[in-house]
Amino acid sequence: MKALYFLIPLFMVNACKTQTGTVISSENTNMEQVENTSSGCPEVGNCSVVLHKNKSLVVKEDGTGALYPEMTAGDNMVVEYTYLKEGPEGTADGNYSETIHFEIPNNVKKISKVNASLSDVKLLYGKHCFCKGEAGYYPITNGELSISSNNETLTFNLNFEVGKTSQVVSNISETVKL
Repeated sequence: MKALYFLIPLFMVNACKTQTGTVISSENTNMEQVENTSSGCPEVGNCSVVLHKNKSLVVKEDGTGALYPEMTAGDNMVVEYTYLKEGPEGTADGNYSETIHFEIPNNVKKISKVNASLSDVKLLYGKHCFCKGEAGYYPITNGELSISSNNETLTFNLNFEVGKTSQVVSNISETVKL
């Protein structure tokens, strides 16, 4: 009986062990990480662009009035730009990131939007950090977005100001392979 009491903590430690190694997801999504050339990414941090083809961007509101993006199956393309600054090593909540989402037609050739017309592409800014009262998603209504594409690349330039919170990224210029 004493041996059983000794083995119980060992079983509990093994049961709580987190999974290590590669995790493979069976979720079938049609998104593509693309090679790109960028300017406007702050020197401290990394930037990336993901194109979500055949998706639609839905801006939803939770029970507290906070906004958040949701991608659903659709006929358009959702562009997701991410700026990530890693926190100091050993901190659990020191990372800082900003995301920009917008939706454009799959076969877009040229688009230009300014200020209020940015809502046509559902331009949404997200701030993700452990920062009191500032984290969340905000619609962008002050700025300029221009997009052009051919059969091989998509180029977009965005200059914007959120106004409701501080931001690190305010100017993005990207060319991504389709």
